[in-house]
Amino acid sequence: MTQDTGKITWIASFPRSGNTWVRALITAYSNNGEVTINNIMQTGDKNPEYYDGIIKKPIEEWSTSDQALIKPAAMMRMLEDAGGNLMLKTHDCNIDLSGVAQIPHDITRAAIYIVRDPRDVALSFKNHYNTSTNKEAVDKLLDNKFVTRFPNKGLFVPQLSWNIHVASWMRNLPYPVYALRYEDLLSNTFEVLSEIIQFLNLDYDKDLVHKSIEACAFDKLKQQEKKSGFRETVGQEFFHKGEANRWKTELEPQLQNRIVKACEKEMKMVGYL
Repeated sequence: MTQDTGKITWIASFPRSGNTWVRALITAYSNNGEVTINNIMQTGDKNPEYYDGIIKKPIEEWSTSDQALIKPAAMMRMLEDAGGNLMLKTHDCNIDLSGVAQIPHDITRAAIYIVRDPRDVALSFKNHYNTSTNKEAVDKLLDNKFVTRFPNKGLFVPQLSWNIHVASWMRNLPYPVYALRYEDLLSNTFEVLSEIIQFLNLDYDKDLVHKSIEACAFDKLKQQEKKSGFRETVGQEFFHKGEANRWKTELEPQLQNRIVKACEKEMKMVGYL
């Protein structure tokens, strides 16, 4: 990755794919192997402070088009405030909306993209969005117009469907992208975190990698959430199960087939089929 200054490195994913865990690991590594859930890198691309005032309408009256048109200006505000390079979380699809790139190429340094088996994402959706059935969760997963909004008529998050999201980030882009599978992070945490650290051009320390992994053990983060709460929680508990391949026993076969039919190309691309 280049040493460009004044640009953004994105930590990107479809929701419920491991973005928070990756940010926890990076935070721990940057903090001598220590982390608590509420000091995990929180900076994302949906801080209303940087959008407010760019146009005269208040945010609660915005359309998705209003937000799309001014997002690059809001990101420039964030960069100017940071005074240098910036690492930002995003769940946005990497597309143009209203003719404007939502991940602006000219101010992007690089990206880390986390992908997770959509059949497991559906199960995680059911908990996170508090849907009553797996079918409702799959409906959201495959909705090619899926947009969420922060509470109290806040900013929009244009996620779209799982397959569109993955395709948008896994295509040829004019900046380096380190793509990783959540399942590989689970099974080979040391190797994947080591690659992330080197991709980010951080000084490498093998012992610190081990210490960071220990600090970010799923059960530890889950216990911290129970004790102190977690600012990113929406609906029920945030750190729910975090396991791979739950879909094999918990997702109805017809829903498995529906996901595969809709996402076959992208699932093959990342090795899920």
